[in-house]
Amino acid sequence: MSNSSTSTPTALVRWLEDETFYSLCCRQHCFLGNLDTSSTLAWLFGAKCYAMAHDFPCNLSSLKSPAAACWGSPLSIIQEHTLLPMFCPFQSEERIQAAIKTMASPNLGAMKYSLGLLTGRFGAEHPLKACPICITEDRATHGVAYWHLSHQYPGITFCPVHGSLIRESTVNRQWSGTFRWALPSENHVIKGTVSPPTATVERTLKRLGAAALELASYGHSAHFSPDSVRTVYKEAMHQLCVVPAEQVEAEASLAEFMLPLQPYFPLSTLPTTPQKAAAFIAHMTRKPRSRYHPLKHLLFITWLFGGLRPFMNALDRLEDAPQDMTSVNTQISNAPVEQSSIGNVVAHATIPSKTPKPKKLIPQIRKSILNCLQNGDSKNYICSKYRVSICTVNRLLRAEPLIQSARTKKQQKTSIRMRRAEWTRITNANPDAGPKEIRSLSPKTYHWLYRNDKDWFLEKIRQMPSGRRGNYVNINWADRDRELCNLVSDILLKNYDTSARKVLRRSDIFTLIPTLSRSLENRDRYPETRCLLKNILDGNVSLTELI
Repeated sequence: MSNSSTSTPTALVRWLEDETFYSLCCRQHCFLGNLDTSSTLAWLFGAKCYAMAHDFPCNLSSLKSPAAACWGSPLSIIQEHTLLPMFCPFQSEERIQAAIKTMASPNLGAMKYSLGLLTGRFGAEHPLKACPICITEDRATHGVAYWHLSHQYPGITFCPVHGSLIRESTVNRQWSGTFRWALPSENHVIKGTVSPPTATVERTLKRLGAAALELASYGHSAHFSPDSVRTVYKEAMHQLCVVPAEQVEAEASLAEFMLPLQPYFPLSTLPTTPQKAAAFIAHMTRKPRSRYHPLKHLLFITWLFGGLRPFMNALDRLEDAPQDMTSVNTQISNAPVEQSSIGNVVAHATIPSKTPKPKKLIPQIRKSILNCLQNGDSKNYICSKYRVSICTVNRLLRAEPLIQSARTKKQQKTSIRMRRAEWTRITNANPDAGPKEIRSLSPKTYHWLYRNDKDWFLEKIRQMPSGRRGNYVNINWADRDRELCNLVSDILLKNYDTSARKVLRRSDIFTLIPTLSRSLENRDRYPETRCLLKNILDGNVSLTELI
């Protein structure tokens, strides 16, 4: 069909239920009968548009009439037919408005980074997904299969309608070539590459999917305060872990919860050991430094609360609760140890003494009291021994600056010796613990040494394990390269005839191993794996000879 303005049809397709904007454009492309992608892009947005993301479409303010009048405003398209609503509740109002403005503009820019996708360890790629049963039913009902929005959210593994495993598409992937318009089809939907989940894992994945859909339904109507979210998490963990032994059990439980979810994209980076689970819990309950990927929240919420609704109820109770005296109590409990004697002094001073106290000190008693003060004896002891008031002792001490200075130094040395001994005892009892863990065991000792013996304290801190997990400095990249190479070999042996010299395509390999393209993004890593792929793609040798 010619693409001239005189022969191009102006009729527009209409929205189908639960349809994405990309799917609507694909159906319009088929209706127009264009042979190339750029013609439809130019028909929709103008001649300067060269591509469009299927998850976060941009340039929506340039949508031409009458398409804009028929399909809705940029805001309504974003809110009802894209993935952005799932990312809104855990973002600030300012970031959401910035994201909406970006999607209306010609370029996405750094929007995915600002939403926490690039640093969330789940990746910023959202492959097109479809349910095989939905494809068949849509063709029977509407005459065409289309992309359902409820299938596209990250964390959705099972179809919300049919309960069947959703399959990923090979269209518009990082490794599949240029952008193109394509509707769901058996030809480019990946067949299952993982074994069917057990009943327990299936229930967990469905609960996670239900939480993702519920979160997306809130869209722009809810914004969760990061501080409130963290407080709810900490309170729930406190109720779950009353004693240290229960904390260990909780970490093992979280690892056991997440381990069987790893085979399902994009959950391959979840913590699988109690140590990594402990780091994940600490990450979610500390003061937030940036916005996290919503899947992190949903996984933690699903494990901790069972679903999004109980979490929302806990959040509502927190916001409705009146302010308490927690901060005041905390300040009192964190008071320096030296001030704890004030209560005893006041009690002693307010109790009438039956023994009269001398109004003037004789020289011998005065000299003895000064010696006791210089030696660092407690004032209560001096008052009791020489039957004088605390006021007399304080007045005498103020009159002797040299004695007061010597007493202060003596007390400081004694306190430093006691605190150092306490810190050494705790660290020796917990040799693998980092500074943060020791701090939780004895916060008063930690804070006192930091304020009063900083040089010694920081030197000891530098000698301790950092306690941080997830740092890539100590990763053995050679071992990781070997493991990835073995993974590629095993999967190819399992799926292809090892004696054949068939030339495989990159898309065939990346389809079987979805995480491979992301691993190879850094061109300085995985040389052994890259060599293996090059030999396979060139078809120089058979798989048996390679392996």
